[in-house]
Amino acid sequence: MNEPPAEAATETIRAHPRVVLAGGTGFLGRRLAAVLGGGGYDVVILTRGSTRPPVGPISFAAWQPESENGIQALAGILSGAHAVVNLCGESIGGPRWTDRRKAALIASRVTPTTRLVAAANAADIPPGVFLQASGVGYYGVGSKPVDESSGNGDDFLAELAQQWEAPLCSLRADVRVVIARLGVVLGRGGGALSQMLAPFRMFVGGPIATGNQWLSWIHLHDATAIMAALIADEKSSGIYNLVAPGVIRNAQFAEAAGAALGRPAWMITPRFVLKGLLGEQATLVCDGQQAVSRRLNHDFDYPEIKGALENLV
Repeated sequence: MNEPPAEAATETIRAHPRVVLAGGTGFLGRRLAAVLGGGGYDVVILTRGSTRPPVGPISFAAWQPESENGIQALAGILSGAHAVVNLCGESIGGPRWTDRRKAALIASRVTPTTRLVAAANAADIPPGVFLQASGVGYYGVGSKPVDESSGNGDDFLAELAQQWEAPLCSLRADVRVVIARLGVVLGRGGGALSQMLAPFRMFVGGPIATGNQWLSWIHLHDATAIMAALIADEKSSGIYNLVAPGVIRNAQFAEAAGAALGRPAWMITPRFVLKGLLGEQATLVCDGQQAVSRRLNHDFDYPEIKGALENLV
């Protein structure tokens, strides 16, 4: 069989829809890049470091989101893209939430988003869709169910999510906008799960504080599958809460984690202990929100925490 000319092969590759992915080297981004690449897209990962050779359908392009000088170059990368996906943002775990740390968390989200919006606005051919990551922390903490129509909260995580999403208000009108407000993403190789399971592995796991606080979560597999579907579906737009239907309380997570690991799950950690260790950041584990989705039409592979943890541990 005769091989097609190199020029024809190149044009075939270029004919694939292109997704530009910011934050593509992180926990969620790596998985999403693999899903999109396996789904027939050419994926361009924006990277602050030196670029790397392409790996299959995944290639890399350099950018410096802190600099305003590269907008035109970035506009060239975004021009004609099927989608732009923004997952940029430092982990909310780690050091205490001092004023300096809070400012860094906000800047790590707002600055890249602002640059991407400016570049999309300057692109000769607008990208088809701009998918923006955010968090269900937008709604603030509480026990009442919140969905995509609910208002914002007034704590730090709510402020963080609001500022993360705010630059999209200035995006050109001919770009479809999708905002994915994520619950706690559970998966291997990163994210919060390893820290959540650490006490159980050391036989000191159990409920935190009262154990009654809600945990809105989603398996990494389902999160990336939903994002890929939202990119592909031209009728999808607006806000979506990416959370599993099996929203649980902290005590239920503890029970499921202990069962999955074959460890006890009776050791209660009082709120005052975590407050003393973490300060305001203790809200990550001591408080929660019962976030649900009224808009998703997704057949979850991991709708319940028991199956999700059995798969991941």
